[in-house]
Amino acid sequence: MGEARRNRTLELLRAREAATVEELAELLGVSKMTVHRDLDRLADLKLVRRIRGGATLQPSVVFESDVGYRARQHLAEKQALAKRVSEFIEPCMALILDDSTTTSAILPFVLERPPLTVITNCVSLINALARQEGITLISLGGRYDPISDAFFGIVCETSAARLRADLGIFSTAAVHGASAYLHDQDIARAKLAMMAASDRSVIAFDHSKFGKSALNLFTPLTAFDHVFIPDITDPRLVGELQKAQVRVEVVPVGGTTGQSASVVQGRF
Repeated sequence: MGEARRNRTLELLRAREAATVEELAELLGVSKMTVHRDLDRLADLKLVRRIRGGATLQPSVVFESDVGYRARQHLAEKQALAKRVSEFIEPCMALILDDSTTTSAILPFVLERPPLTVITNCVSLINALARQEGITLISLGGRYDPISDAFFGIVCETSAARLRADLGIFSTAAVHGASAYLHDQDIARAKLAMMAASDRSVIAFDHSKFGKSALNLFTPLTAFDHVFIPDITDPRLVGELQKAQVRVEVVPVGGTTGQSASVVQGRF
């Protein structure tokens, strides 16, 4: 009963982003004390962030929203970015896909281009690609993190270091200046190991990442062969990336092809 109620609380917060104890008590038909206990438990699991008088799924520097909430945000942008990135995928490639919801949007395009070898730590991708004809699936194991629904830690990093891929596809939680940031250092280390195992690496993220903060440096964006952002991004931010020599491409939301916003000297 308690677990089902906490799951219902989490679903309500995913829909509302934030709620007070009084609102949740009324919606769930339970006492405020029960809501307090449930929110404390969810906060201990790092599934919600406690705020004065209630809880929220909105991220902070040290708190990342759970994957169920993030998967519902900025869908049109993620789909446009995924379509553009998919143009780099060719049959017989080995791909590394990270745990991000932006990268997960590429799944339909992956299924269109067999045979492929897919290496990932993302549980939803593992489940979706298992037993798919033409897909050789390699799972990066490790410590399971329910916030990201993915595996991390030394096992994940060591496994990635023993593999090699043609292309790595990534996203990030936040962008400050010309660098990408993540909330968890284990996630940052895992993504860095996956990048090191990729002959080429690309990153894609929606416009909201420019307005967010996260504690741990992932990597400068110049480390990627291509950086994809949607065309609703503030042009001033695009200009800052250009000045920093980031190979950035603006992708029309709802369009079919990307239009280059910047071509700078560097590796391809």
